[in-house]
Amino acid sequence: MITEELPQHLREFLENYFTHFSNNIPLKRPYITLSYGMSMDGKIATYTGDSKYISNGLTRAMVHELRHHHDAILVGIQTVEIDHPFLTTRRNEKPNKDAHRIILDSSLRINLKEPLLHMVSSAPTLVVCKQTANEVKIKALEALGVNVLVDPTPSQHVDLDWLMQTLHQNGIRSLLVEGGGTIHFSFIKHNLFDDIFAQISPLILGGKDAKSPVEGQGFTTLKEATRVAFEKYFQVGSDIVVYAKNLARES
Repeated sequence: MITEELPQHLREFLENYFTHFSNNIPLKRPYITLSYGMSMDGKIATYTGDSKYISNGLTRAMVHELRHHHDAILVGIQTVEIDHPFLTTRRNEKPNKDAHRIILDSSLRINLKEPLLHMVSSAPTLVVCKQTANEVKIKALEALGVNVLVDPTPSQHVDLDWLMQTLHQNGIRSLLVEGGGTIHFSFIKHNLFDDIFAQISPLILGGKDAKSPVEGQGFTTLKEATRVAFEKYFQVGSDIVVYAKNLARES
């Protein structure tokens, strides 16, 4: 059941959406949804890093619905270091289902005191690193009950195609990617996403050094840019939620 505090038209859409992706899993990888909240000028935090909270309570409730219905949530190590997220599901409706927590951390720089490594949850935490990561750190994480997945490919950073296939082989059929900006661009650049939920709040933050929801190197030309289709938008309290589909995925 979708939490009743959300607007009825959004509840009805989400019910259909969750049914849709459960019946449309791509071959060899999970169904991938990108989600981020931002200001009207496209910032996910001020230049000082203040980000809690840009989105309003209702919009955050929608994000927890996304978490509840996906098999796994993925973030990069920078998001962990800045926001110290728990990546749990916190809905008013019961029961809540925590998704697998996946952290991309090529060089394994995660702090062993990070709160999400010490939570009591029915869902596992998985840290993905490269072969060059410190073996002592790997064993320390495993001693905490964390699953460590080592990427055997020769790429400098975690190979997303390899990771998506590996997750799929291990029963992960849907993945919610919650950032940050570098991670989002990596998924977009490799055409590894199906949908985007962008939550836009009536704030203007400014700042050339303020973080954006999609960063990385970016595309060189407009011709190279990834195209999406705006499918739906919803007024959620003071925020607007835009739902877009990956056009390349549809073609």
